[in-house]
This record gives sequence, structure tokens and C-alpha cells, in this order.
Amino acid sequence: MIQRFQILIRDRHGFERTVPLSRSATLGRQSLCDIVLPDSMISRNHLRLDRVDDTWWAEDLQTTHGSFYQGQPIGRVAWEPGTPIRLADGAYTLTLLTTQQSPSDIHLQAILETAQLLAQEVDLEDLLEQSLDRLLAISGTDRGFLMLMEEGELAIRVQRNLGDTLEDAIQLSLSSVQSVFERGEPIWILNVADDQHLASQQSIMRLELKTILCLPLVLQGKRIGVVYLDSRRPITEPPDRPTFEAIVALCAIAIERTRLSEENLRGQVLATVGQVASSIVHDFKNGLFVLRGHADLLAMSTGDPKLLHHTQKILESVERLTDLSQDVLDYAKVREPIRESVDLRTFISAILEPLVLRAAEMGVTLHAEGEACTAKLDPARFTRVIENLVTNALDAMTDLEGEVCIAWERVTGGIQIRVVDTGKGIPRKLQKRIFEPFFSYGKKRGTGLGMATVRKIVDEHGGFLEISSEEGRGTEVRLLLPDPQPPAADAQEETTGKQRVLDPEAP
Repeated sequence: MIQRFQILIRDRHGFERTVPLSRSATLGRQSLCDIVLPDSMISRNHLRLDRVDDTWWAEDLQTTHGSFYQGQPIGRVAWEPGTPIRLADGAYTLTLLTTQQSPSDIHLQAILETAQLLAQEVDLEDLLEQSLDRLLAISGTDRGFLMLMEEGELAIRVQRNLGDTLEDAIQLSLSSVQSVFERGEPIWILNVADDQHLASQQSIMRLELKTILCLPLVLQGKRIGVVYLDSRRPITEPPDRPTFEAIVALCAIAIERTRLSEENLRGQVLATVGQVASSIVHDFKNGLFVLRGHADLLAMSTGDPKLLHHTQKILESVERLTDLSQDVLDYAKVREPIRESVDLRTFISAILEPLVLRAAEMGVTLHAEGEACTAKLDPARFTRVIENLVTNALDAMTDLEGEVCIAWERVTGGIQIRVVDTGKGIPRKLQKRIFEPFFSYGKKRGTGLGMATVRKIVDEHGGFLEISSEEGRGTEVRLLLPDPQPPAADAQEETTGKQRVLDPEAP
């Protein structure tokens, strides 16, 4: 029989869940923690749990709201099974549980728990988080990441305890991970010391890795991704390989099922947008045109301040509804860009000029910088892209001082344009929804079609768009605009160096 540990986690609303505990773990709010507790009262790294022999130790990581054991604040304390730890004034209560299980019971329980993923109605991001946490717990490893094939490339969707530069954080090169995906052949090393080739490598010695597992996610012969796990300590209770591979296969089924469900839902939304646009939006705009005309006539024929106030409110609402109608029409129609040669510096400066005063009133510095270059784009359509991105960036700066910068440069394959703000950022779980139609975050007003329209216009130009954001640190939107124009064509520009424009403090 094998002694197993679990944590019973109960939140302030009474919701409970259990998490297997087989290795040292960090609990906190940030996504890199082993156990994520999404609550503003919880610190980014809140509590550390370590196992020494058969005793678990709990250590508060100098948090704001504290951790308490038997009514006393925790520094570092031995945690007795059955005795609760209270986090952040009761935001969560943790209880250590122990069970005695045979290896066969452990394998069966692991399969059943993973099979539950198939029955859950959760979004893809939550499912990926749960899958990786489950694989880490079952394997007894410390770190890992999960990649999915997206747009022809493997992309990291979730990770635990690894830095931003994976090539420096893992022993295997990402090319080796790619090879596991392409060949479908797992890497299964429970003790690196048994592999003389790996044990002699400098990276192994530097990282002190003991266990490396890398398996493809396969569904009906189709490889959809790969999972990588490793540990700096030997695994005392290694998983049964056939059982673990079966569990990885169940994760692959759950992931693909959820992804297909979300894609189907997205397709239904897009179809609905098209139907609405084709059936009512034109008539709706005609009605707004009549309403605007009568409001203008009322405003022109009266000097009554109260009546003028009401007509102004009518006109503001008409303007907003008109923008919504135009956004729906723009999003629903597929248009071939009418490209022209555009000087980016002049083009972007003209778009930003009316926004500089608004930014200054907010205490925000709005500026643009980039080398002199010419791009082939549809000026009318691409104006919407820049306006929407900069307006979103300014909205993110509400009640904050900082800066918004739009920058551009020639890169391999075209021109890269970046819009960077130092605003409040976007929660990680919401980032994947930013380009969904009718989704809006952090705005009191808005149609929810701004970023969806941006992506559509960039796609029409054959471009590529991506976003990165972190709460409290800001957001960066990057788009690559393919351009057949060679860099030498810009050599005749009067100024080739970078310069800042539209600085409200500039003379």
C-alpha cells in the first residue's frame, strides 16, 4: 500500500475541490503556480508546501493578507493532516488529507479523474490548465508545458514553473519537442543518470534534471499537440507508463472536443452576425438618419437650454447606434483591400492627431515612432485598425498615468506595427476572447466588434495579428503587414532615422 496526500480546497462561497499532492507545490494567484487560486485577496505567490520525509511543511511567502494555522500567522510550520490552513481572512481554507492506496487503485483513480474532463463544460483555457495540473500530479514531476498545433505551428498554451525563455529552462531543445510531435515517439526518462548520453550534457548538469517526459497528444492517429514534463528530483513513485499514456490520450480527447465545440459556437456567432447585417442593419441606419435629421431641426429651431440638452443626448445616442451599425456591416462584409502606397509616418500621425488632446487630458503620453517607410494598404480600411487599437489602449489607461506608443519597423516579410500601453492589462483567461465578435472588456461603452473588425481587416490584407498582456503591466498588440515593397524603395525618404511625433510637449 502507498500513502497518498490530497489537499481539500474550500473557498469563501463553500465550493470544494481536491487536488493530489505528491511533490512540493506553490499556491497563488498567478498562472505559473502549481495550484492556482484566482482571488484578488490571494498573493501572486502565496503559500509554499514542501515534503520532508513524511512531513509536509507550509510556508507563507510574505503575503499581504497572510496565512493562518491554528489561529496563528504562519511563518513556516509542520502541517498535520486534518488541521486546516486559512488563507487571506478565509478566502480559502486548505485541509491536508491522507489515503492508503494500492498501485492498481491509484492507476484506476487517475484514469477516472481524467475521464471527468470529458464530461465537463469548461472553456478551452480552463481545460488546458486542469489537464497540465493533472499530468504533473499523476507523474510526480515539478514543471511542464502543453503545446497545441495552431495555424501550422506548435504554440505553448499553458505552462507551470518555467520562465519565458523555454530553451534556457528545459533540457530538451524545442526542436526535440517538435520531433516528438512529428514522429509521435515519446521521450520517457525516469532517471537521467541511466542515460549516459543525456547525463553528460552541460544543460543536464546545469539544470540538475532527473526526470524528463515528453509525449504527443494524439487523437485517432492525428497529433494535435505535445506535453512536456520534468523534475529536478528522482520520482520515488514513477507512474505506470501504459496508464500514463492512456491518461494523456484522454486529455487529448477532452482538448479536441472542447476546441471543436468552441469553433462550432464561433461559427454560429459569425453566421448570426451575417444574417443580422443582411436583414436589418441597412433599414436600421435609414431610421437613424431620419431621427438625426429631426433632432438637428429641433436644435436649430430652439434656444431653450433644456431642449438643447435633450437633443444633444439624442444625437449622441444616434451616433453610437450608427457606429454599431457600421461595425456590424464592416465585420459582415468581405472586402478586397484597395491598396495604395502610403507613407506610414504621415498616415499614422494624421490618425493620432485628434487623439493627442484627449490623451493629454488623461495624463497619458501618446506618441509614435518608426523609420520612414512606405506600405501598400487600403487607407480607408486600415484607418479603422489604427483608430480601434489606439482607442482601446487609451481606454485601458483610465485613472492611470503612463504612455501609449505606436511604433513600426521593417522586418523580414513585411512591416511590423506595435501598439503598446502601460494600462491595466487583460486577464490571461480573457485574452483568447479579445477577437470574438460582441466581446468587450474594461469598457463602459463599446460595440464589442472593434477588435474583431481589426482582425478581419488585417486578415484581408494578408497580415498576422497577436496580442500579449499582463494584468497591471499593460498590453502590446503586434501586427505584421506583408509588403512586397523592398526596403531600398524608402532610401530616398528625407529622414531615415526613427523619430517621435505627436508629442504634446514638443515645440
